[in-house]
Amino acid sequence: MLTLSVDLRTGSGPWEWRGEEEGWVRDADRVWPLDHPALEARAVTDGPRTLLVVREKAAGRPSLLRSISPTRVDEAVYGRALKECQDWPLQGIWIEAGPDGLKLQTGLGGVCPLYLAHENGRLTGSWQLMDLRRRLGADRLQEREVMRLLTGFPRYGHDTLFTTVKRLSERSTAYADAEGLRLIYPAAAEHAQPSGLADHVGEAELVGAFDALTDHVFAKRPVAPGQTAAQLSGGMDSTNLAISLALAHPGAITPCAMLIGGDAGAQQEARRRAVIEQTGFAADVTVRAADHPVLSPGGLRRSRAEAVSPLDEPHLEAADALAQALRARGTHTVAAGFGGDEVARTRRTAGAPARTPVAPSWCGERVRDLLGEVDTGISPATVAPETALIALEVATPLMARRGLWTVAPFTDADMVRFGHRLPAAWKTDKHLLHRRLAARGLPEDVVNPPLRENFGHLMNTAVHQHATGLLRGWGKELHLIEQGYVDASVLTEAVERAALSPEDAAPYRTGLYLITAVELGLRAL
Repeated sequence: MLTLSVDLRTGSGPWEWRGEEEGWVRDADRVWPLDHPALEARAVTDGPRTLLVVREKAAGRPSLLRSISPTRVDEAVYGRALKECQDWPLQGIWIEAGPDGLKLQTGLGGVCPLYLAHENGRLTGSWQLMDLRRRLGADRLQEREVMRLLTGFPRYGHDTLFTTVKRLSERSTAYADAEGLRLIYPAAAEHAQPSGLADHVGEAELVGAFDALTDHVFAKRPVAPGQTAAQLSGGMDSTNLAISLALAHPGAITPCAMLIGGDAGAQQEARRRAVIEQTGFAADVTVRAADHPVLSPGGLRRSRAEAVSPLDEPHLEAADALAQALRARGTHTVAAGFGGDEVARTRRTAGAPARTPVAPSWCGERVRDLLGEVDTGISPATVAPETALIALEVATPLMARRGLWTVAPFTDADMVRFGHRLPAAWKTDKHLLHRRLAARGLPEDVVNPPLRENFGHLMNTAVHQHATGLLRGWGKELHLIEQGYVDASVLTEAVERAALSPEDAAPYRTGLYLITAVELGLRAL
């Protein structure tokens, strides 16, 4: 949502707004808010302190903060403005700049999170990890994060893949002064427990409640229908959200998707077509993922490795092509289904044994030695599902780079609360979302598709065709091998098997892709 560069050793003058190119300025210090129609930048000062705010616009919500230039207010009004930031129902980041340094806070959400680096009295920050590449390096890997990544067990918190960069995770606070950077987690979010349904509540009433809640969540933000798209991959999560948005704005919402091709490709396209024709959308925007292969020599991850985070969307090439197509249509906001899986999932009961990752065979001893630390230093319970916040961090920066802001209704606090209270029988296999599509009169193959729709076959091909060649070429000169995270001999065996065919690559696709993506990123630093 913003980038910044502040010298905490010298800054003491007043902040001022100097336009979109320079942002907020204090001597040589800069804070640049992300310029987007879905966001607003506001500022006030009481003299000693200046409050700089970047947040999502909220529909129909009164605000004390009305100016992008720091408006002079008294201490009482400043306090109320700060409280307004803390109570804002949508995503926001606010910075208090004072004589003792900076205090940075963030509210809900996970779209384009803020990464922070402190060095020699200077704080730099960005919503793009690779903007901070001068603070990154292969010798600065955070070993627990590497373990989590390679075992497929990511956790959410202040740590990133690099020891020198921290994430301002949801509801967190960061203090920065000339001496250093300190981050503090919030209290654990409280979550409702599943409850039973009243005697008079049946399927129709429950579907109606979900409809009303979805409309309520979308209505929290001002909507420009002709400039808004909805992901419509065919999955239960995105399909239900897209239908709600389209019904509220008939004929105006742009459906979009990456088409998977393969055995289930025709099914995906037919199911999407049925939803579009029955509901009433604007013209469809799609890209065929097979036309933009993962790890292809001309693709972004290899041709612009210095700008691509190892943690960016795996299907970056196709996702970027879709983002460009949407911008060409004039779209600036995209509704997405992130969080639907998690909201529908039955929560583990209190006292259940902690989950422990299992290291794949090609992991080195350094990874195995760290398995017991998978939960060390992570965030307390978050408002939105942890896995949804991680997914947003992976997918949304590339969208923002193309001028697209992501709205994820399933991560909204009201939607999360609804999901937690939903009886288990309605969560299992996303039963409520299936029944909602059935209630709309959609065909059975839309409601319950016989084939699974995913990108697995495309990743198999990418690993077979591209990852194996790169890994063979690098040999044992991989940073992850040299630092003990990967066993060279076992990795070589996996690479040779994956090189036989896409089908042979299937058991190794996730690991070989991740190792390749990390190595490309490290070599670009």
